[in-house]
Amino acid sequence: MKKIIITLTLIVLVAAALPIIGNTFMQSTIETRVDELKEYGLESQNGQSDVGYLSTRKHFEFLLKDADAFVEYLNKYADGQIPPYVNAMLEGVLIGVDLNYSNIPFSNALELDIYPLSMSPNMAKELQKENLAFYNYLEAFLHSKGILYHINYNIMSENFDGFIKNIDEKYEFDDGVKLLTTLKDTTFEGEGELIAPQRLSTALSTLRLEFLQKSQRIIFDLKGMQTATSYASKNTYLSSVELKDFHFIVSATDNDIELEGEDIKMNVSSNTQGEFAEIDSKSSLSGLEINSKELNLKLKNFNIDLAVDGLDKQSFMESSELISKIDNLNDPRLQTKLEQSLTKLISKGFVFRMADFSVEDIVLDEKQKLTGFKMQSQVKMKGDKDFAQKVKISPLLLLTNIGIDTRVRVSKEIYAKLSQQQPASAAVKEYLKEDGDDYIFDFHFLDGNASLNGKALR
Repeated sequence: MKKIIITLTLIVLVAAALPIIGNTFMQSTIETRVDELKEYGLESQNGQSDVGYLSTRKHFEFLLKDADAFVEYLNKYADGQIPPYVNAMLEGVLIGVDLNYSNIPFSNALELDIYPLSMSPNMAKELQKENLAFYNYLEAFLHSKGILYHINYNIMSENFDGFIKNIDEKYEFDDGVKLLTTLKDTTFEGEGELIAPQRLSTALSTLRLEFLQKSQRIIFDLKGMQTATSYASKNTYLSSVELKDFHFIVSATDNDIELEGEDIKMNVSSNTQGEFAEIDSKSSLSGLEINSKELNLKLKNFNIDLAVDGLDKQSFMESSELISKIDNLNDPRLQTKLEQSLTKLISKGFVFRMADFSVEDIVLDEKQKLTGFKMQSQVKMKGDKDFAQKVKISPLLLLTNIGIDTRVRVSKEIYAKLSQQQPASAAVKEYLKEDGDDYIFDFHFLDGNASLNGKALR
């Protein structure tokens, strides 16, 4: 009996100690992560803790003291370089973090609220000079956690999900200009480090910005946007975007412009896992409408499907790294390196494919409906060790390296419309090939010789 009591007592003591053990583990993990942030220009200030038996709450405020170090850190993971002027906008920004976690071991789940508390001193100073009332409005908005990311993060599995707080703000300037900002139902989920996830998907219901002044207005409106990205490495990834509807309106006294798109889909992938590097891009939209004083145009079922393969992998990765620094191309040394890298990449050869470039229907001025067109093409560039030298002497020396096969199917309606704008010469009519209600143009170029619909071009 005595042994049983001792055993039960030990079990109870261990169970009672578990939250303390769990809190110690989480505390150690968090301190390690906070210390790491110091290396990237973020300094922790005003840390507060509310430690309970089963759960712990913490509040941090991070001051971005070294924007250069922070941006350099972000650039390691970004597809493109963050422009240098962003540094000045970030320097001195104060960021609040509220953290909540369970002390029970093995839960490993963190809840974080991340929100900016103030803008950078430089930006604040300029805005105070420009418009003190608007500065006060923005400061109050930030202090009220107007922009807030909520994240649920498992530090062991590195799975996460969360949302961005809804925004519905209205502000009227002294001159009568009204600014309306709406952000609704934005969620995300993924896997990996928050700064560089291996997989990330987002969904957004509405993003709308409006500038209104009497009869003038500017409106930018997105609805039903979804994105998904998965990374195997910086040069091997798959990314997609779907957008239910977007609207862009500029309404002024003399010239109004309206752009509207429906059911937009875009997919981009890059693959360096095989012998050669490959890039693929597919885009489509069910409808696009452009209205202005000079143009009224509607497109139905637009598609474009492009790919480049057979790229030398090493040269491709070198060029990609340099292109990612495109905002710093004022550096002559970087320009020279990029030119040399691209020349080396092209000299290795590649194949460009346009599997589809088409529009089903075109409507002009809301009354003239034209059947669309379709284009397919393949361009092969042979590898040439003397490529750079031939470019310097004369690019014409490279014509024998290029092979082109292109087919264009265009409706007779569109051809007639184009001929009105630019009358076809007798030489062009000689090559016309009919296929029902369409004209077909088969263009071939090989070894410096070109033909159109089987006839040599002279």
